[in-house]
Amino acid sequence: MSCIFIACFVLTACSNKPKASEQIAINDMKTIMWDMENADIWFNQIPIYDSVHKTRQMNIQLYEQVFASHNITKQQFYKSYLYYQTKPDQMKILIDSVVAYGERVKASYKGPRKY
Repeated sequence: MSCIFIACFVLTACSNKPKASEQIAINDMKTIMWDMENADIWFNQIPIYDSVHKTRQMNIQLYEQVFASHNITKQQFYKSYLYYQTKPDQMKILIDSVVAYGERVKASYKGPRKY
């Protein structure tokens, strides 16, 4: 998850602080961040011999797909993330909920279907 946090920090460092009313709710942010982490994992598993395709643009496209699947914009996500960064108590709740959500998803996975 460190890739997400570093990317979010760099991309939001120069932004204005968002208002509480502009933030994405923790319950929605946890699933968005979970999906972004999975996009990072998938991206990082591209074999080294296929590194020509492993570009920054491809990683950005994966993030854009996550944003589209959650019906949000990149700006909405990064403003919300910045809001949580400025509220350590809320950020802790968010990170804890992402971890708990991930554990529930992993626990419910039953493996590939057998036809």
